[in-house]
Amino acid sequence: MNIIHIARYRMYRLRLNDGRYIFMTWHPYCGPMFFRDKYESRWIEDWYEDKQICDAVEWFVNRGKKA
Repeated sequence: MNIIHIARYRMYRLRLNDGRYIFMTWHPYCGPMFFRDKYESRWIEDWYEDKQICDAVEWFVNRGKKA
C-alpha cells in the first residue's frame, strides 16, 4: 500500500542545533506550522516554547524565507 501526501504549502526540513530535524510549512499570512514528520500528522503545538525552533525560524526569516 502506498501513501500519497499532497501539501498545500511548500515543506521545509530544518535541522536544529541539537541534531533534531523538524518540518515546517510557511503560510504567507499565518506564518509557520511545525511538524515532527513530513506527512504533517505530528504537529508541534507549543513550538514557541522551544528556543531552538525559535532560532531556526529567525534564521529562516533572515535568509529571505529560503532554507
